[in-house]
Amino acid sequence: MYYEIVYEDGTVSVANYGSDEEASSAILAQHERAKAGGKNGPQEAVATRVAKTFVYGSHPGSLYEGNGMPADEVKSRVAELLKGHDVVDPAALAVQLGTITHPMEPNVGVHESKFKMEADKELELEL
Repeated sequence: MYYEIVYEDGTVSVANYGSDEEASSAILAQHERAKAGGKNGPQEAVATRVAKTFVYGSHPGSLYEGNGMPADEVKSRVAELLKGHDVVDPAALAVQLGTITHPMEPNVGVHESKFKMEADKELELEL
């Protein structure tokens, strides 16, 4: 299972654990280090408190890898990009098209999932 760990400052990391119990233990240890002002592992950075954790069956960054996108979804997204424009800059459109398949969502709340892939669940932790 893959776990998207959302920290209080809005940053995220993805970790792979064998079970929810293993993930809970590691994530709670991280959170306790942060509450105590401890270090975040070998990087020597100050640990950050955990806000939420989302669980995925596959890595959330692999949303479109090897799967392609449904044509209807592509058409809908392109239509949104073109809405209200009589003249289109092809280079700018190409850049915007690249964002469609990016696995991360740029405009979400600070403690929300940053990935477009829908999480299977949120891991309930006693933080």
